[in-house]
Amino acid sequence: MLQLTLFSVFNFMIRLRIGGVPEHYNLPWHMARKSGVLQNQGIKPEWTDFYEGTGGMIQAIKNDELDVAILLTEGAISGISRSANYKIVSFYTDSPIIWGIHVPADSDITDVNEIYHHRYAISRYGSGSHLMPYVHARQKDWPVHKLQFRVINNLDGARMAFREEKADVFFWEKFTTKPYVDNGEFRRIGECPTPWSCFVVVASDKTLALHAEKVKALIEETLTQAQKLFNDPNRIEVIASGYDLLPEDVESWFSYTKWGKKIELNQTMLAETTETLKDLGLVHQKFKVDDAYHQL
Repeated sequence: MLQLTLFSVFNFMIRLRIGGVPEHYNLPWHMARKSGVLQNQGIKPEWTDFYEGTGGMIQAIKNDELDVAILLTEGAISGISRSANYKIVSFYTDSPIIWGIHVPADSDITDVNEIYHHRYAISRYGSGSHLMPYVHARQKDWPVHKLQFRVINNLDGARMAFREEKADVFFWEKFTTKPYVDNGEFRRIGECPTPWSCFVVVASDKTLALHAEKVKALIEETLTQAQKLFNDPNRIEVIASGYDLLPEDVESWFSYTKWGKKIELNQTMLAETTETLKDLGLVHQKFKVDDAYHQL
């Protein structure tokens, strides 16, 4: 009987392919995969690192290579407005991301007010590294239509573009790039926090049609693990050792970072983010925010 039960569970396991960037804030997803809770609920979670960021994951969902992804809020909305085949199903964090504004260490640029006429390195069009320069430029009252971009695919691509003098400025999460600031490769000349909670969970339309309850269970377990990590007295050491970060940097990151405690769609924040993107010309004026999310 036990063999039959195990055989039945194995045969009815639902595979959920999950994508995210290989950065510290995604550790709860790995904790959830390893906890055994998901497997007991008939879910086989498979994780893929996406060094290309939000833009790369949006393309992977379009190619039916991912079922669930953790995207930047602005990138997720922008993608849906361009007919991407997924919906936002929950916020992942209740806090902003702080983007570092970087230049090569030997650059003549010393102030953020000098970057406007230079070339911005971006992972992909539609990614956070592409959208945040617009947000920053609008904050500075600069004409956004004159921004210049160079596609570099990922963080290593930005490093190469700086070395080869193919780009001049790079927006990226400041703690992820800090090792390159510390070793003298990059110089951080400013910061630009997102004016909204930074990360959302999305699921493909196909996955929501077939396995919405499994997606819900996946997110619930991940947020449970996130709270366990947040309350762990060793949390700083766990992240610092696992992601090659300095403990003092992790402590600073935790001072403003909070994961969501439950599945939640803050519709007011989604609407405000959408209006900002419309104002920047990154989302069509006729796009309705109601088309961006799905209630689990």
